[in-house]
Amino acid sequence: MEATIDLAIWIIIIPLFVGFASGVVHHFKKSLLTPFVLTAGFGYFLLVLTHLIFRDQLPYVYNLGEWGRDVAINLAIDDFTMVMLILLAVIVLLVTIYSSVTIDKKRGKFFLLFNILIVGVSGMVMTSDLFNLYVFFEITSISSYSLVAFNDEHFSIEAAYKYLIIGTISGVFLLLAIVLTYQATGTLNMALIPDKLAGVNPTVQQALLSFYVIGLGVKFAMVPLHTWLPDAYVGAPIAYNVLSSGLIIKACFFALMRVIYIFFGIEFLQEFSLNTIMSYWGAVTIIFGHSVAYRQSNVKRIMGYSTIAQIGYIMVAFGLGTAAGIIAGSFHLINHAIMKSTIFFASGNMAKISGGYELEDFKGIGGVMPKTSLLFVLILLALVGLPPFNGFVSKWMILEASAEAEYYFPALMVIVGSVISLGYYLGIIRSIFTSPEVDIDRLELPEFTISEELPPFFLGGVCVITGILPMIVLNIIDGAPQFLLERANFITLILGGG
Repeated sequence: MEATIDLAIWIIIIPLFVGFASGVVHHFKKSLLTPFVLTAGFGYFLLVLTHLIFRDQLPYVYNLGEWGRDVAINLAIDDFTMVMLILLAVIVLLVTIYSSVTIDKKRGKFFLLFNILIVGVSGMVMTSDLFNLYVFFEITSISSYSLVAFNDEHFSIEAAYKYLIIGTISGVFLLLAIVLTYQATGTLNMALIPDKLAGVNPTVQQALLSFYVIGLGVKFAMVPLHTWLPDAYVGAPIAYNVLSSGLIIKACFFALMRVIYIFFGIEFLQEFSLNTIMSYWGAVTIIFGHSVAYRQSNVKRIMGYSTIAQIGYIMVAFGLGTAAGIIAGSFHLINHAIMKSTIFFASGNMAKISGGYELEDFKGIGGVMPKTSLLFVLILLALVGLPPFNGFVSKWMILEASAEAEYYFPALMVIVGSVISLGYYLGIIRSIFTSPEVDIDRLELPEFTISEELPPFFLGGVCVITGILPMIVLNIIDGAPQFLLERANFITLILGGG
């Protein structure tokens, strides 16, 4: 159905329009900004939902213009892309709802940056040419730096500056990788590159791969390229924390997996044990992230290192080079985004009363906000991987896929990492339910709106539902491996025009 296919371009056009229109609306009629962005958020959600409803038309490709094949500009949506579009739909809507009441200063600027960020992330996951991959990568980067500095505090600006420097270096590596790819193949079309790259010297191919890994690896905080992330989490507003852990990091990882598996192919990766290196490095990342998180005293910083560790789990799964690994990794990618977003939304509400994110600040918050605190604790257990939550299912799937592929060391590290994480999560739980040093009955507690409480509790419910009924998500992403491991499907999709 042509009308449905044309909806792909609107996934980019809508947030682009809303972003710039937000500034105009805020300038001329501040009272209209909230209903405007909420309407746009719901519209974006329904747009992506339409793609789910018409899944029988997937995969398809939307051609922008009549360019030649070597420089063609296409937006492709396949089963692997739907993994990210699901996250986009849910998180964009909930961040819009939450931010409509929690962002009280520079609201026009915030919704401009937020929507431009969505443009970048949307483009990164749908584009099928390297030129636009870089363009959308930079759009995502610039808006990210600005959102980290949004609070205009000394530490926020320092964290943003650090992120800017490291991010600029990553952008240079990505640009270098794209230029060298074009020099070697004569094309920017992702579907044409595999065949032309096959005749290139393997050493050159490995060098190209390393440039892509550095360029995109910085943005999903792959160890040792992770140093910007904990500071960025501490300095940024909660909305950015959700966007980073739920969308930005995942989109950059998504883009790297697309490049690795489509350009080089599973045969090349296995010949030089590159997929094995990815899986084992993921195992090391798990232990590193959890071990450093154990020594932190700030909840946001703890969650930053926890995110680094969770990326390790996803690397383990994708590095297996099997269909089971791709599905398990995709499911955990979605689950971690949902779980960590829940944690950040809930902690943002808790900090509204505690006044900060230090463990010391959270002392006794369980007595003041019992429901939110209970939700927070339950999602921490979901991150550990305990049933009946979604985190248990995806970790179990990673273990099964690792054992089936005889990757026993990564499988063991998945278990060890979960045990370590339980240790520092218990430290947070202990602070939450420790008796406060002040009489909470005498405190004037702020009231919470439905817009503040809906996002964490809705996502918390999703964690339980998808833990008990995982097939709700698995039925959507079960076709993801055929567009990575069997790259001929992706090539046929792009060159065939849908």
